[in-house]
Amino acid sequence: MVLFASITASLRYHHISLRAPKSRIDFRVYSAMMVAGNLLLSCSVLSQYNSVLNSGVVVDGKTTVLYWLWIALFVSMTLISVCQFFMIPKTAQPKGNFGLAFLSTPLYAFMAIVTGVTFTFFMDYPMGQGIYLGILVEFSGIFLNLALFIWAGMLLTQTRVMDLFLNILRPWNLAPETLTWLILIAAAIPTAYTGASGIFVVAAGAIIYKEVWNSGARRQYALAVSAMSGSLGVVLRPCLLVILISMLDSRHVTSTELFDHGIYVFWLTAFIFLGVSLILAEEKFRVASPKVAFPNMMRACLPVIPYVLIGFAVIMFYKLALDTSINEFTAPMILPLVLIAMILFDKLFAHRIVTDPKHEALVREHEQKSEFLKTHDPHGGKKLGFGGALRFATSETVGHIGALILLMALSASVGGLIERAEVIELLPAHLGNIYISLAFIALLLAIIGMTTDPFGAVILVAATIAPVAYENGIHPIHFWMIVLVAFELGYVTPPVALNHLLTRLSVGDEEVSAADKEAKEKYTSFYYRYERWILPIFVMFTSLVLVTYAPYIFQMFGWYTH
Repeated sequence: MVLFASITASLRYHHISLRAPKSRIDFRVYSAMMVAGNLLLSCSVLSQYNSVLNSGVVVDGKTTVLYWLWIALFVSMTLISVCQFFMIPKTAQPKGNFGLAFLSTPLYAFMAIVTGVTFTFFMDYPMGQGIYLGILVEFSGIFLNLALFIWAGMLLTQTRVMDLFLNILRPWNLAPETLTWLILIAAAIPTAYTGASGIFVVAAGAIIYKEVWNSGARRQYALAVSAMSGSLGVVLRPCLLVILISMLDSRHVTSTELFDHGIYVFWLTAFIFLGVSLILAEEKFRVASPKVAFPNMMRACLPVIPYVLIGFAVIMFYKLALDTSINEFTAPMILPLVLIAMILFDKLFAHRIVTDPKHEALVREHEQKSEFLKTHDPHGGKKLGFGGALRFATSETVGHIGALILLMALSASVGGLIERAEVIELLPAHLGNIYISLAFIALLLAIIGMTTDPFGAVILVAATIAPVAYENGIHPIHFWMIVLVAFELGYVTPPVALNHLLTRLSVGDEEVSAADKEAKEKYTSFYYRYERWILPIFVMFTSLVLVTYAPYIFQMFGWYTH
């Protein structure tokens, strides 16, 4: 899966970077860095394979095939990158900036070069990258489930579910801040069900951005909301990140305990966002008359009923016919079938449903206001049938799998580099004061979250930082709640800010540039000019401080015990 998906992502220039390549210089630097990164990875897996062969240990056939698959992957990607260095896309702009070109380099290529050079030339450990790539195989179930969740997210884009849900809210003509809060709460569920991989931002970020902007919000605010839509659900069932934590630290925590406490963290973050948004709102409150809005809302609920029944029918089929209930372990297998059934209904029967003409006219008028929606139709205005929709969703899934899983693999390699460099061991085992310990660990976790993918970071944290936290008297469940919120902060904070990168991928570079231009022309305030960065950071930082210290403050007053 990783072999074919990664090659596909390379052929499409689909790997995640701080900015998309546009000019000829961008594409040259992009390809040159990819050649260097993939060449180092090829050498590493070859070195690991030769080391195993020369060790005298008998290698079974399956292991040999696995080594050859890794070698085939990185050698193929190296050759692809060499070809792309000389074959620049015809759409590339003639001019460019060499400094900005480095920002177009895929994050995974940066990580591959840093870890490859350090392991090979400074640590005399050339097989290091190959060793840490083995984590993908060791936790293959997690990454296979992640791929299925990504597929579910892309299938979601081919249904009318998101738009029908928003139709229920539209009649109330809510103020942007109130509407946004409801959208974020609703978005947390599919975020959790897409594995907290950020894929929900790719799948629904453009729709959320369009809806918030059309409600009268600032473009910068709409971008901030789109980025945060992929963060809040990380603490909810059945998030794969929590499952991985429970597997890595099974002696101290279970997934049930983490999910049970995560719901409180979710509501805390949600209400902090609402409070901050209302304080900074230009229009504090707006709502349509219930006499007008409520009947329209009820009419909008009718088209949703078939989708609810379809989801219920598929889940009951698994329950009654296959004796399989939906939970965090079975959801990756059940959700794609639910969404395929919904797409089939959409393509064959949805157009036959008779809805209220007035409500349909209202919806059409709302959609016609948005030039953004017209210019961001992935099908170019064409109506796809059932087979076409499945092919499109699956094709998009392949590219996203290759980009995300390679980024996770190299994040694990970066974590291994930090672990092998014994940087974490320089930390004192006992920091002396619980409050100092909490501050230090929360800050360290936030920095890790800012620079690496969460799946790779969790593996590093479980092996190195978790024991230090436990030695300093931090309860395991409390520690992992701090980790999850710190990672949420990292998703929206530079230098990487993964959710902002995925938002840009969803809404397009032109729209992000337009939002920045609008902010500079209309506002002199530093906050409003950079709201898409400041708002998520402020909300998540406040949540992190409260999650870190609130239990101990409550303990002081006898209001709470672990």
